Amino acid sequence: AVELKAGSGRWDTLGRPENLAASYGSVEGFGAIIARWGVDAVSSLYYDPFQMSFEELHFALDPLNETQLAQLTAIAVLHARALAALGGSAPEAQWLVVRPVASFWKQGALTAEQLQRLGAAWTAVGEATREHGVGIALHVDALSALRTAEDIEAVLAALDPAVGGLAFDTAEFAIAGHDVVALYERLQARVVHLHFKDALAVDDGEEYRLPNAERALLQAGGRRGIRRWFSEMGTQHGRVDFVALIQALSHHRYRGWVVVESDGGPAPIAAGIMGNGWYVRHRLMPAIAANT
Repeated sequence: AVELKAGSGRWDTLGRPENLAASYGSVEGFGAIIARWGVDAVSSLYYDPFQMSFEELHFALDPLNETQLAQLTAIAVLHARALAALGGSAPEAQWLVVRPVASFWKQGALTAEQLQRLGAAWTAVGEATREHGVGIALHVDALSALRTAEDIEAVLAALDPAVGGLAFDTAEFAIAGHDVVALYERLQARVVHLHFKDALAVDDGEEYRLPNAERALLQAGGRRGIRRWFSEMGTQHGRVDFVALIQALSHHRYRGWVVVESDGGPAPIAAGIMGNGWYVRHRLMPAIAANT
């Protein structure tokens, strides 16, 4: 299966249901084409409501802003319908993977009341997407205003488990300074979806606080000039112990999707994809077999 990414504008040919229809005749037509390529299903779709939209004419939709929640829900349902149509033959659950809150430099530290409101807002969105068979998976990134395990737990406690849980991204948590395996062990009961990619550095100088950290830190490299934060698995300087993590997944009988990512890899892109494929086959699959 593959995960898609929501987008905006006619140049983002896979980012909107209407763009899929324009390019492939219909959403289902796109599904038929990738099925011929050997892709059984679209497992999930990543949607960042804090990115601007040309179609809905907004710069961002904040789930903490009650006046924007109805529009955010409507867009989530738009993508959920398309995702349901692309379910394919795989029986596992499908997830709308969402960025739950703005970056820390924009939002600041969240209060207890805001954490509760955040979980309640995404519950409302998840109740709407669940009508189409799609759940909500909260994707906490390295710049997120959700910084601590306690804050993440507070949001998950306010999020109805019937509609969603946590999308656990290994590199994002590693860059934010977490021990990835220990954090998974702590949160595993609410993990519904995983992103596997490695991190090459840790933001140990709290540069997530920098104005425009998306550009200043992740793109420009921050004060240390980090050229590449993310990498495929199995690199020499990777920060994530994937074998230990896959053993923990096996121990807790995780049965959801694991999406393997190769973000920002060097050219050619195919090299990173092939490297990940080799690592899955020769490192992770044996680790799974040894623990079953």
